[in-house]
Amino acid sequence: MKRVAFAVAGLALVVGVIVLRDTDGSETTLPPAPPPPTKLKPYEAEQVLLPSPTGRPTTPSNVIARAGHHRIQLNWTGDAPAYEVRWGERSKLVTRPGTQLNGLANDREQQVEIRAVDSFGQRSQPATTKATPRADSAPYTFVDRFDAADEPDLQRWRLAKRTDCARATSGDEDDHDRLVISSSCGTRAVTLRSRTPFVRSDDESRLVVDTDAPGTGGKLLLDLVPGPVSVQSDPALPNTVRATVSTDASGNSIVELVPDGTAVKPIPAALPGVTVRWEVVLTKNGIQVERDGDIVATSPFVPEWREATALIGVAALAGDRIRAGFDLVGYRTAKADAPPAVPTPQVRVDGPSSSTLPIPDVTAGQLRIALVPSRESEPVTAVRINGVEVPLSPAVPGTPWKPGVEYPAVAELPKEAFTDNLNVQLATEERVQVTHTDVELTGPKSTPQRQSGTPLVDAHPVLADPVPEVLDAGGQPVENGAALNRGRVVLEIRINALDASVAGLAGFEVRLDGTHVATVPTTTDGPGAAGRWRISLNAGSLAAGAHAIEVRAFSTDPDVRPETGYVPFLLKP
Repeated sequence: MKRVAFAVAGLALVVGVIVLRDTDGSETTLPPAPPPPTKLKPYEAEQVLLPSPTGRPTTPSNVIARAGHHRIQLNWTGDAPAYEVRWGERSKLVTRPGTQLNGLANDREQQVEIRAVDSFGQRSQPATTKATPRADSAPYTFVDRFDAADEPDLQRWRLAKRTDCARATSGDEDDHDRLVISSSCGTRAVTLRSRTPFVRSDDESRLVVDTDAPGTGGKLLLDLVPGPVSVQSDPALPNTVRATVSTDASGNSIVELVPDGTAVKPIPAALPGVTVRWEVVLTKNGIQVERDGDIVATSPFVPEWREATALIGVAALAGDRIRAGFDLVGYRTAKADAPPAVPTPQVRVDGPSSSTLPIPDVTAGQLRIALVPSRESEPVTAVRINGVEVPLSPAVPGTPWKPGVEYPAVAELPKEAFTDNLNVQLATEERVQVTHTDVELTGPKSTPQRQSGTPLVDAHPVLADPVPEVLDAGGQPVENGAALNRGRVVLEIRINALDASVAGLAGFEVRLDGTHVATVPTTTDGPGAAGRWRISLNAGSLAAGAHAIEVRAFSTDPDVRPETGYVPFLLKP
């Protein structure tokens, strides 16, 4: 995911034809804007000093390859700003000393080369390794490895979202054998609900999730809820076991366990895009959360419930988008099966009645609904479904009815509601917002259904944002807003990212008050990806007062848009 952290100056390049209409009605067609460059030539204006390449970077060392189901995880030691990883005819650029190769055929050995890449695109000699992906044959009472062409299997899963801002689909490109949850829902959790109950064993029970979530600034929520719920409320519902994994802006991992959880040890930052195994373990003496087999949080809480709904959610910071890959979800519990599923009807809340057609072979049905009251009032206890009033109960006993807090509830459907459209009305005069509806219909046998589509957020790498900073003549930072002495100033440019992979960097241009003063290419041996550069500028001829520098980075891929960074500065009289 990417966030815009700096104001963007200048005009965006737009590819297309602009049509203007004259006052007499005739049309004038302007030629399309030129595409952004993918190759740059060095340029420096008078009295501008550019950096230049030095020795080649050091070859990565201590390479470790771990093979998994359709994937290989790689780690190595190095201090380069970027690395190029090659396997077969494929390659990618990463900015951390580790990555994961997805979409690989099991039982086929892969030869891998890893080269350090410096700020100018110079490559080191390769470090080499090899590994062979293997199928995961560990025992589970319930497991989904999401290997089908269309995921998820609607016999097993439902995706809960408050608005139409998320999808659960098979992945694209190298993620074709993973489940990908993609979302633009911001801070509200998007939730994958298992239709198979989580039934505790007498000894130990585990919820196992293999995923590369959460991404930078995001959250992963693993819930075991003692009731028929579909959404993950905040705070967690009574007697719910919840493990929340979050990452800060630097990629550090934080785990919280409720109720009564305690962190056991610091958690190393996860590499972007690399699968981690999270396990929520219920024992006779309490709960623990494990990360790749290490216990990272514990709680003395022992649930009294025997059966729960398993919910797996992802959320992001406001304004961010999510792309989370899931390789496996499994239980090690008492044996349980998902109830037979039939097609899901459409739900219309407080809208005009729609025509309904019966769905054959339905034996039972349930409406799951999430309500938010606007003020203090009595809970809503009834709902009208296709004109028939039925009782509405809290999905989890003891859930408080509070203004501004989501209240999951459930109603058993009458036979009149075994149709392709449900018209729902709350039996109340109070102002109550409906944030989610979900319908479960069951029958004597399942109707095969799978979710098709493509992720909302594609896997195509993007450029990292350039971050410029103006330093004094000695290369030292200045206090925020302080004016600089006229004469030499130093422009430092940093390009970096926490993404799983980044687009090739062709280089960048620098403009001072709109005038082109420098171009730095970064393709000595091939595309660069990240780095830090310092450019010396002569500000002696500039007027006192406010000035601005714009840095625009370009990719070697013509389909990747340029990224711009902007920094203002002041000069003393």
